[in-house]
Amino acid sequence: MNSLTPESNGDKSAVKAPVEIVEPTSDWHNYRAGGGDRAGRRITEIYAIDDDYVIYFADHYFSETIVCCELFYETTEELGKDLGKADAALARINRMLDDNQPKGSKEYNFNYSTLELAADGLEMIFRGEKTEGLEILSGLCDKLQTKEEGQRRLLYQLGTLAIAGGTWGAYLCLKNQNGFPPGWEPWILAAALAMAGGFFSVCATIGSLTVNVNQLKRFLLGAGATRAVVALLAGTALLLAMRSKMFAGITYTGDLPLIKDALTNVEMFFCFLAGFSESFVPNILSKTADAKTAEEAKAAASKAAATAKAEAEAKAAVEKAATPKTATQ
Repeated sequence: MNSLTPESNGDKSAVKAPVEIVEPTSDWHNYRAGGGDRAGRRITEIYAIDDDYVIYFADHYFSETIVCCELFYETTEELGKDLGKADAALARINRMLDDNQPKGSKEYNFNYSTLELAADGLEMIFRGEKTEGLEILSGLCDKLQTKEEGQRRLLYQLGTLAIAGGTWGAYLCLKNQNGFPPGWEPWILAAALAMAGGFFSVCATIGSLTVNVNQLKRFLLGAGATRAVVALLAGTALLLAMRSKMFAGITYTGDLPLIKDALTNVEMFFCFLAGFSESFVPNILSKTADAKTAEEAKAAASKAAATAKAEAEAKAAVEKAATPKTATQ
C-alpha cells in the first residue's frame, strides 16, 4: 500500500490529529465508499478498482471544516514491484500540496483536482502504460514546484515591501506632524528613497530570484526584509560620502550642503540608485580604497626615489672629496 498523504513540515503549523477510525476492511477488493480501509480510515471515494489494484480517497479532518485530502492505493504483490519512480513522484507532490484547507475552498479543490490527476497517472502505470503515467506525475511535480516557487518569491517581495512601506509611512507621519528631530529629516528621507530603490530592484528581478521549495516561508519574509535593510545602509552610506566631499566635484555645482540641510535632487537620485543596485556603494568604496592605496604607494615610491637620489649624491660627493687632486703643470 502507498499513499499521497500531506505531512507536516516547517511551513505548516498544525500537527495532524488522529484519523477517524472506522471498522477496518481486511480485503481491499471489498473497499467501499463510506467504509474503512485496512488501517481503519474512512474511504470517501473509490477512484478506480480492479482485480490487481484499488485507488481511493480519504479525507483527514482537523476540525468540522478544516480537512486535508489524501490519496491511497493498494495493489497485488506482483503489481506493486518496481514502483519506486512513481512513489518518488508522489512523495514530491505530497510535500508541495498545502494541507489543512477548509473543505470546498479554492485551495482544497485545487488539491483534490491535483490528486485526481495523480490517480490517473497511477492507474495508467498499473495498466501497463508506465511511461505515460510517469509523465503525468512528473508534470504535476513541475507544476506544483512552479507554484510553490512563485509563492515564495512573492513572500520575499512582501518582506521588502513591508520594511520599505513602513519607513515611508514613518517619514510621511513625521513630516505631517513636523516631528523630525533636528537634522534628521534628510537622513530619514535618504533611507526611505534607498529602500524604495531596493524594492524596485526586487520587483525588476523577482522572476530570476532563486528560491527553494524547502525554505520556510518566514525565512523568505526575513530575507526580503534584509534586502530593504541593506538598501537603507547603502543609501545612508552614499549620502554620508557625498556630504563628506568624496563626490563633491561630480555631485554639487555650488557650495557643499551641510549635514542637516535638505536633500538636493541629485542626492535623492543617488540614494535611490544606491538602494536599487546592491553593488553600487561597495564598488565605490572599493575603488576609493584602491585609489587611496595607489596614492600611498606612489608617495612611498617617490619618497624612496628621492632618498635613493640623495644617498647617491652624498656618495658621489664623498668619493669626489677623497680623490687626490692632480698637480698643476
